[in-house]
Amino acid sequence: MSHLQPLEMSLGADKKAEVECAPQFEAFETVENWTNLAEDARNATEEEHSLTFLKAVKMYPQACLWSMIVSIVVIMDGYDTALIGSLFAYPAFQRQFGNPQGQGKYQLEAKWQTALGLASPLGNIVGIYINGLITEWFGHKKAVLGTLVFLSGVLFIPFFSKTIEVLFAGELLCGLAWGVFTTLAPAYASEVAPVALRAYLETFVVLCWGIGQFVSYGVLYSLVNRTDEWSWRIPLAIQWVWPVIVIPLLLFAPESPWWLVRKGRIDEAEQSMKRLSSKKSHTGKQSVALMVQTTNLETAMTEGSSYRDCFRGTNLWRTEIGCVAWASQVLCGFAIANYSSYFYEQAGLPAANAYKMTIGQGGIHFLCTLFSVFVTARFGRRGIMLFGYAGMSCAMFILGFLALAHQTTGFGYGQAIMYLVWYVIYQLTIGPTAYIVVGEISSTRLRSKSISLARNAYNVANVFSATVAPYTLNPTAGNLKGKTAFLAAAFSLLCLSWGYFRLPESKDRTYEELDLLFSKNLKAREFKNASIDGREMPEFTK
Repeated sequence: MSHLQPLEMSLGADKKAEVECAPQFEAFETVENWTNLAEDARNATEEEHSLTFLKAVKMYPQACLWSMIVSIVVIMDGYDTALIGSLFAYPAFQRQFGNPQGQGKYQLEAKWQTALGLASPLGNIVGIYINGLITEWFGHKKAVLGTLVFLSGVLFIPFFSKTIEVLFAGELLCGLAWGVFTTLAPAYASEVAPVALRAYLETFVVLCWGIGQFVSYGVLYSLVNRTDEWSWRIPLAIQWVWPVIVIPLLLFAPESPWWLVRKGRIDEAEQSMKRLSSKKSHTGKQSVALMVQTTNLETAMTEGSSYRDCFRGTNLWRTEIGCVAWASQVLCGFAIANYSSYFYEQAGLPAANAYKMTIGQGGIHFLCTLFSVFVTARFGRRGIMLFGYAGMSCAMFILGFLALAHQTTGFGYGQAIMYLVWYVIYQLTIGPTAYIVVGEISSTRLRSKSISLARNAYNVANVFSATVAPYTLNPTAGNLKGKTAFLAAAFSLLCLSWGYFRLPESKDRTYEELDLLFSKNLKAREFKNASIDGREMPEFTK
């Protein structure tokens, strides 16, 4: 029974014929070659489902290595995200870019604090869309190398800046590069990894972001007592370390075989698969055959590979899933998560303890992300996301009710503890799992663009949260303080409702199988046990 058989009713005979003889792959136009292609693709699918974690690592050690190397670039985004806001409190930084307030004190204008806080996210939005284009034009390898060279150059602007305007321009340009990295790394990981390793390598992307934040906290802590200009220039200069490490390594990285197949470069795709797998593996040709068949299938199901195609047919649903999954990371901690230090202070903790709690969060991020691989290995994406939304909603409701009580130091620490409980649930569930869902739910032909749209949904939610937060937390404005948690809890409930009706299960599915399942117009909850070629999928969420 052919893998294409479930599509006969949904695509029709003409479309089925297009799948079987896609003209852009001349090597497989003959009937004989197509028969071999279909058989090789079927064998590759069976091989994918038979792989355990250890067997997959042994068969694809280079895929793990190169994916992890590419993911290192995400460290820079996590580093800068934690860096800029923390520099506002440095006396030398205030003296350089602020206005005198008397008694030898300086303070940045509120409008420039807001502008600097939004510089990187705004740059991200543009950089993310740029990535969707340059990755498809030039490939992942050239895109990341070119962006690293660009970043190495524009880092000179904030490092040598003398005015707040120049610093803002530098951060904005750096944000372009970080936008490319945050979408390119999960896309590359999803394309070089077999099904059994996708969750682990996508989780490593999240871990790299946390490593960046943790390094930033450590650098800032080591320089907190320094009063000269190097107290803020050194943290900026450290960002040059990553390109120096990564560029020489990436010069030898293999290109994504999926991208090569989309460009019709089949022989090069086979060579890339050989570099990504062990010498003992003989599945390179079969894996490429599955890629060709999947790409042909998607070519028949959609008209093109532009941003507009992300909103056509079943791709609209897949785009929606990626956008909501990533935006929910912001909405479930709305107005609090990005201002944790300020929230701790508003809850009544001394400033020193608030800063220590923030450093502790960096450690929690690292540990929980490591533990999350056991969660994603055992349970399905849908179950993890739904549990996360429900758990985070409960934690935020409790935090909000604590804030309604008469405020004492004890209640303040109670709010801080509940926030950390929320943070642990987040890091074990939607923190890493959203990356996995975004990386594997889109069609392969639209992956870079779908991930770009999803990440920008995250950025738009972030801008919204960052704009609203000062007016809800600040005592001189809304003065809601911990009661802001009710907003986060409400958003979590909305995400839970959305997830139940709209989030399908994608664990243990090849990209071809996901294409087939979406084409059958199933309900989200039906994906888990839906069969392909009459085969029931194995149970993994008991």
